Amino acid sequence: MKVEIEKKDQHFSFVAQPGEKFLYAGLRAGVPLPYECATGTCGTCRARLKGGEINTGWKDAPGKSTLKADRQEFLLCQAYADDEKEMNSGRCTLGVPSAIKAFRDDDITPAYFQGEIQNWSRLTGDVAQFDVLVDSTVEFHAGQFFVLDTPGIDGYRAYSMVNYAPETNRLTFIVKNKPGGAFSEWAFHSARLQSTTSDRIALFGPLGRATFHPDEGQDLFMVAGGSGIAGLLSILRHAADSGHLEKNKAELYFGVRTADDVFFVSELNAIKDQFPNNVELNIVFSDQQQLSDPAPELGGMVPKFGFVHEQALANIEPGATNTMVYLAGPPPMVDALIRPLIIEAKVPVSKIRYDKFG
Repeated sequence: MKVEIEKKDQHFSFVAQPGEKFLYAGLRAGVPLPYECATGTCGTCRARLKGGEINTGWKDAPGKSTLKADRQEFLLCQAYADDEKEMNSGRCTLGVPSAIKAFRDDDITPAYFQGEIQNWSRLTGDVAQFDVLVDSTVEFHAGQFFVLDTPGIDGYRAYSMVNYAPETNRLTFIVKNKPGGAFSEWAFHSARLQSTTSDRIALFGPLGRATFHPDEGQDLFMVAGGSGIAGLLSILRHAADSGHLEKNKAELYFGVRTADDVFFVSELNAIKDQFPNNVELNIVFSDQQQLSDPAPELGGMVPKFGFVHEQALANIEPGATNTMVYLAGPPPMVDALIRPLIIEAKVPVSKIRYDKFG
């Protein structure tokens, strides 16, 4: 199906294959459609149907809660054309209220890949790590994510890469065990974490705009909640390998609940050991006010107590003159940071990059 997007001063068109989500079809065609989660959670990719017929996809997608039926609104990441009638209509016309901003010159066009999940390992009681060995070489910017399509699980699930390499066929992810989470239940409530079996999956990406680019020459102020540390560790690894941290600083606030929930201590400290004067690591415990005895091994990570967003806000430089701010974690944490960063800390909107993980 040919999809056309009409805006006051812009016009885009692309072709979506039968069953293909419009968002993915547009992005792989080089159309910079607006999105955040790309999986139906956030509602950022809201669009309006102006002509043609479509299937609006996942009925109970959380991101649909604010859609207006009288305006025929739907989510680009969920809608598709799948039956003969819709495909034979030839085209549909959409309106996209959000701004469609141009890609960076070095942005990587997302595409479909096939791969195999391998190397499950448990990091904490409810966090596990796994690799996906991709059938072909992929490129991505540090801080990006892929969406994974696993057989037997309806819909895509988004996960940020922990690793970074300019080109690689291995992507490393972490998953948190969440009640009701289809993918996490598939992983944790099975024999996968104890076995050496492999599972074939489909992937689409890379996606995400909370990216790191050494040429920007910025200090890094980073706030992670739980498994949100994945993309930020990828950024720190790229910053270290590219020599960015030789001249620029990085300050991380990593929020967990208790000492039992700490992970990636050695990986983070390895980066600090390379640049001891330019890297500051803070681990923030929300559910305890002091460390247990014996205390966990934290290396160069400084323990703090309370909510991670409060600790971060108390320590950011007003105006963030030469700083790029990265936020990654649960939506309540990210939402609790964005407004105060802009209003109180006077951080320009253009200097804040974030990923919400619902």
